[in-house]
Amino acid sequence: MTDPGDDPRPETGPPLRLEKAPAGGARPSPRQLLHLRGPVPVPGLRPWIAWARAATQWSRWSARASRSEFWWTWLLQVAVAAVFLVAIPLALGQGRDHSLPVGPFGSVLGDLALFTGRGPGDDDKSGVYLVVWMLWCVGTFVPTVTLTVRRLHDANFSAGWAIASVFLPFLQLPVLIMLARPSQPTGVRFESVPDGALGTGRGPAGSSGAAGPAAPGAPAVRP
Repeated sequence: MTDPGDDPRPETGPPLRLEKAPAGGARPSPRQLLHLRGPVPVPGLRPWIAWARAATQWSRWSARASRSEFWWTWLLQVAVAAVFLVAIPLALGQGRDHSLPVGPFGSVLGDLALFTGRGPGDDDKSGVYLVVWMLWCVGTFVPTVTLTVRRLHDANFSAGWAIASVFLPFLQLPVLIMLARPSQPTGVRFESVPDGALGTGRGPAGSSGAAGPAAPGAPAVRP
């Protein structure tokens, strides 16, 4: 039986944690939020928590991410792109056409133009700022992709949608809508956990097995 004060969506993996603090318990500190597993809502106007989680959890594919985690990082990507692809070229009078691409991965691999305009320059955009932009894209590419995958998982969608949107640009808008979907309890099926760790017999990548005991100290959950 589940205690009424407990969140019905358990955090997975050792050690097992709840997405929200139990009733009457102390709220986790910003430092603790960086290490919590599962979708963690970013409290208040603290976008740096979302950015830090995206950077430190860059290699986690079989997991989930909350909407605030994703959209704060997405907005950072778009803001950086706006500076290097639009603001600086316009200020320097470089380039004739200016656009701000967006997509499921922010402005990396984006094909949806959030902004288009013409500048006063007749030459192509060039300069050190483009090199900095390319370095930014290379450095943030993997964390951005894995974050998008985790957000889709939390909304109970397969990562295949994100991959398909790269090769089929017309899917990018539908995938953005999917990324805006609230957290779904069934998204826990994408968590990679040891067999029986939740007491539900669900193994890695959603495989099924014999039911096992719950992890030590973990709250009981319904199958």
